[in-house]
Amino acid sequence: MSSLAQRHPHILTQGQGIHLSGNPIQSENFSVQKTLRDGGKIRFKIRYSAELQGFCLLEVFLIKAQKGTQTASMTIPNGGTTANVQEQEREFSIWEPGDYYLFFKMSSNNGTFSIEEYQLYWSTS
Repeated sequence: MSSLAQRHPHILTQGQGIHLSGNPIQSENFSVQKTLRDGGKIRFKIRYSAELQGFCLLEVFLIKAQKGTQTASMTIPNGGTTANVQEQEREFSIWEPGDYYLFFKMSSNNGTFSIEEYQLYWSTS
């Protein structure tokens, strides 16, 4: 994710080394102060690989911690048996500052996803 450094992002949260094999995983809470009200864009970037026995979605949800409500999400379809390292990026709409967490899950229990790295960041570009 070295290309991110060229944009001078403000990192909201990041992580690595998550292995999903059916059970969902929740990140630690993190605080968001920069929102779309401050201009710029908020993006979620993920790098992952998969070993599956059929179709499965990798689902990522951004949850407002205090209310437990979903603010944004990303769904990544995977239909093959193996997905080499891939990278996806999507814009997330965060309008309110506060505490949030990420929730990672698989749509079915038919293999594993390895999330090598993820990052939620705010940038001016």
